Amino acid sequence: MHEIRLRRPWNRVSSMDQQPVVVGLPDSLDATDLLMNADHQVRYQRGFNSPTGLTEADAIELCISAWQGRLLSVQVNETRFEPAKALPLVLDLSDILLGFNKVEITLMSESGELPRITGDVVLRIQEHRS
Repeated sequence: MHEIRLRRPWNRVSSMDQQPVVVGLPDSLDATDLLMNADHQVRYQRGFNSPTGLTEADAIELCISAWQGRLLSVQVNETRFEPAKALPLVLDLSDILLGFNKVEITLMSESGELPRITGDVVLRIQEHRS
C-alpha cells in the first residue's frame, strides 16, 4: 500500500473568517477563546491531481483519520458521501477519480467545540484490487 498525504494547501471557509484561509492539515487552529454556536460550520476544500501510474485494478481510497465536531459531508468531484461517525473514515474513490479532483469536507460544531480536521487526510493506493 502507498499513501499520499494531502497536507497543504487546504482552504478553510467558516463564518469566523472574513475570507477563505489557507491551512495545512491537521488544522492547528486554537480557538479556546472563541465561542462556538451550536450550528457553526467549517468547510475544507482542496484540489489534487490523480496519482500517476494507476491501473484499473488499483484501489484508491480517501482516508480522514480524525476530526472534531460532527462530520456533515464529504464530497469528491460531484460525488457526495454519507457522513460517518466512526474513525477513521475511508472512502473508495477508485471509480470517480479524474485527472484533477476536488475534495470538500464539511464539519459542524458540537458541544461548543471548534469543528476542525485534527488528523491526516491521505490517499491510499492499494495495487491490484479484487
